[in-house]
This record gives sequence, structure tokens and C-alpha cells, in this order.
Amino acid sequence: MRKKAIILTLIILPALLIFIYILRPPGDIYFTLPFDNSVFPPEFPSPNFEWGSKNAYNGPWDVTIVVPVANFKYKITTEKTNWIPDKQLWDSIKKVSDHKIINVALNESGKNFRKIRLKFTISTDSVAAPILYRQMPIPFVLAEKNLDSMNYRLIDIGSYNTPHIAMKEFPVCGNCHSITQKGGFIGLDLDAGRRDKGGYFVASIKDSMLFSEKNYMSWTKIENRRTFGLFSKISPDGRYIVTTVKDRVVGRNYPYGPDHIAFSQLFFPVNGHLAVYDRKEHILKELPGANSDEYVQSNATWTPDSKNIVFCRAKALPMKEDLGDINILNEALIDDFEKGKRSFKYEICIIPFNEGSGGKAIPLKGASDNGLSNYFPAVSPDGKWIIFCKAKNFMLLQPDSRLFIIPVKGGKSRLLECNLSSMNSWHAWSPNSKWIVFVSKGLSIYTDMFLSHIDNKGNASAPVLLSRARQFRKVTNYPEFVNINPQRTLNMKYDFVELIHIQKALDAGNKPLAIALFKKLIKQDHLMLAEDYYLLSNYLYKMDLPEEAAKYKKIADQK
Repeated sequence: MRKKAIILTLIILPALLIFIYILRPPGDIYFTLPFDNSVFPPEFPSPNFEWGSKNAYNGPWDVTIVVPVANFKYKITTEKTNWIPDKQLWDSIKKVSDHKIINVALNESGKNFRKIRLKFTISTDSVAAPILYRQMPIPFVLAEKNLDSMNYRLIDIGSYNTPHIAMKEFPVCGNCHSITQKGGFIGLDLDAGRRDKGGYFVASIKDSMLFSEKNYMSWTKIENRRTFGLFSKISPDGRYIVTTVKDRVVGRNYPYGPDHIAFSQLFFPVNGHLAVYDRKEHILKELPGANSDEYVQSNATWTPDSKNIVFCRAKALPMKEDLGDINILNEALIDDFEKGKRSFKYEICIIPFNEGSGGKAIPLKGASDNGLSNYFPAVSPDGKWIIFCKAKNFMLLQPDSRLFIIPVKGGKSRLLECNLSSMNSWHAWSPNSKWIVFVSKGLSIYTDMFLSHIDNKGNASAPVLLSRARQFRKVTNYPEFVNINPQRTLNMKYDFVELIHIQKALDAGNKPLAIALFKKLIKQDHLMLAEDYYLLSNYLYKMDLPEEAAKYKKIADQK
């Protein structure tokens, strides 16, 4: 009897194990990329198919692409967990699909009963414009110490080539940029190191652009007080720039460490008025209706007809007196915000521009009074939609940030289908209003850039990763479409002299170069703080220019 039991066990147990193996839930093999129901632009190059397994299976794998409308089928077997179709095959798939469904199946090689599937389509709508974006290391304290590690890149999403470096290793903090609707002008916030945080450039978009004293302006000097000039945006016609003045922010950069790599900065405005600069008349005026001390009014953008301004506001932090500080200095208060003891929530409003006369600011239904913080409004070029972020609190780098859409006149907001699991933000519309680009930490702490198709009803497709924009241990952010031929390249050069340039020349023992840089620095006239003049004085002693050194030490003492 015991022998029979042993024999039955030896027969039944392996069969049972095989049966369990066969019936393993298919969820233990999965596609990472692309996402199910993705929509690719027609010019998009061969995407990367990636997958994984939660069990011990290491390959080989069968990948099968089927286009039902054309009775097309292609199968490969690979030991790897990723595959990129060659250009010829990908072009064939796009052509025969006729913009209909394309199916992809993955299975352990030879085991057709263990398939997982996804589907995608090729849109009839081209993107038809390249994207300018910033690439930098994180955490923020690392980028701040290595400012020349930041690049601006331009990606043609229809090209197989590596994205073009438009501006390389600029030694300043390059933040927000905006581009006119027709691609005529670019406005670029390039803060002068630690000093004039209101530094701003406006240039005509050409194949080669020079950012120099000829196209430099300073919100600080125009206002005659320190200011960031936060979130400046050029109007669609290129004549006006809306910016933030009298601004004050909560800001904290976290120390280097594993807990703060992904979200390494707390930053949001708590005071500020909207102001509009007339580039023709060279006049900056606050915008009536959006310049109340009761609110912080910031993060503004234009409607495509330049008739209205959409912006964010919240109850401002009170100031006992305006000392011109641009940073909250109360560390206990910042601790309260960081630990969630205090909230700060924005609503999105719209106000008529009226050639600078302003009007009444109206909170937009669906993006206000909802218990959340609403920010980063982006208006579609056709004037139909606003896509914005919602988070529990604050602005910038919020893990729970999700993209929502509402009609420009307001209405019920809808969560976009393209959102990923962590931080969805910094979004922009394509010139034809058919696509958005946004960044997310849904795949990695190193922020990635994605495209999503927006249909006529405001529905978003599953996102498509711009994998060629990825760079080792660097994030992509601040993407903006440039309304130019996608094959064009832009070469942007920063021609301002920074103190770090003089320091590097002295470190290299090149005094003649250091002296030449000093002369150019003084001509450009963008030093602001006492410590800058003290530092310059020290450099001048090293250049054997004691009289000049004493002169700038005196200026520092007076400040």
C-alpha cells in the first residue's frame, strides 16, 4: 500500500506541478513598453518593446506583431527582454496598418497558451514640430554646484538621431522658457548665478542665437527691487511678456541622499503680482485685477488670441513689511509646509488683458475651489482646452501631480488617460493642438518625457516614451514645442561672463584671459550682491590689479 502511495505521488506531483506552471496567472509576464492603447505619431521612429517576468523564466521569448486589417504577421524569437524593429520593418507596419489597430503578443517561446497582449495605433495627426527641453542632473543641490552640467536639447520626434544639443553647459540656472505661437521669438529665464534672479533674454528664433547684453533684460532692474520674474511668458504675437513681480517664495533644496534624489526641492510662490512688459514701448506695468496684496498671482499664460491671461492665485502669506526679500527666511514655517502641517493651494483664474488695463479675475470652474492645488495652465493653440496640474498642495515637483483637462471657459475637469504613477507635469501643446508633451517620474526617478494624442473631445491616449531623450542620471524637463520645421537645428550661445569664468581662467594661470573677462563682466553690469563684489575684488588682487580690487571692495562695503 505504501509503495502504491509513493508511486502515485511520483506520478501525480510532477503532473500537478506542470499543471500549476501552465496555469500560472499571465500577470507574471508583462510589457513595460509601449503602453497598451498607445497612439504613435505617423513620423515616429521604431519604438522600443520592453517586457519582464516575475517568475524565474529567462527566455527565449516570442514576440508577434499582427495587423488584422492587412492580414500581416511578423514573429521574432529573442533571448533578450527588449526588441526594436528595424526601420524597414517599422515603416512597413505603419504603412499596412492604415492607422488601424496593431496587436502585439508576447509569450514564453513555444508556449502559446501563455500569451499577454497589447495594442496600439498610428495616428493620422503628425506632431510636425520639434521640442526644446532642458537636461540636468539631480538632485538639485548637485545641479546647483555644477551649473555647467545643464544642456538645452532639441528633439525631432521623427528622427532616429540623438537629440541636438542647442545650448551646452551654461554656467547659470536656466529655468522657464516660452516660445511664441508662430515660432518667432523665444524668452529664456537665465538667472545670473546667485545674483540677479530676474535675468531674462528675448531673442528671435534663428538657426544661431546669441544671448548677450543686447537682448538681456532684468526684471530686478526694471522694478528697482529684487524679484524672480517667475514663470514669464511671451504673448502669441510676441509684443508682450507677462511675468511675476514683488514675488516671494518658499524654497528649500534638500541635502544629497537617497531620500531626496527624485524630489529634491520644495519651491512655490507665496507672494506676487502679475505685470506685463510691452516690448514695443519698453514699459512694465502691473496688471489691474491680478496685482492684489491679498493674493499671490503667478504662473500666467496667454490665450491664443492674446486677449486673456490665465494664471494661478492663492491667499498670499502676510508680510509685516515689504523688505524686498524674495525668499521666505522663516525656517520653522518652511518646516511646517514640508511636514504637511500647513497647506498652500492654488486656483486657476482667467482675466482679460485689455491692452494692459486688466479687469476682473474669474476663477475657472473645474480648476478652482476643489480642495486641491491647481497650477501650470497650458492653453491649446486652437483656444479650446486648458490642461493643468492638480496636487494636494503646492506647485512644482509634486509626486501626486496629475494632468487634468477643462474647456477654456471652464467646466467639469477630467483626469487625462496619459497620467502615470508619479509626478505628471511640465506639459505643452503642439502647434496643431493634436499632441501634448509632458514629463513624468512614472518609469524612473530620472524624469522622462512623453507624448500623448488629444482627440477632438479632449481624450488623451496612453503615453509614448521619447526614449532617445533619455540620458544617464539626468532628467528631462521644461519641454516646449518650437513651431519650426522639425529638421531644423537651433544653436544657442550664452555670451554673458560669470564670476566662475574668471575663476577658471585664474585657476588655469591665464591672467590675460581673466582680465579680458573682467572688462566684459563690468560692461555687462549684472552683479547685484555684496558678496559678488567681494569675490570680484579677491580675483582682481590675483590679477595684480590692486586699485581695481580696492574699488570693488569699497562697493561691496557700501552694499
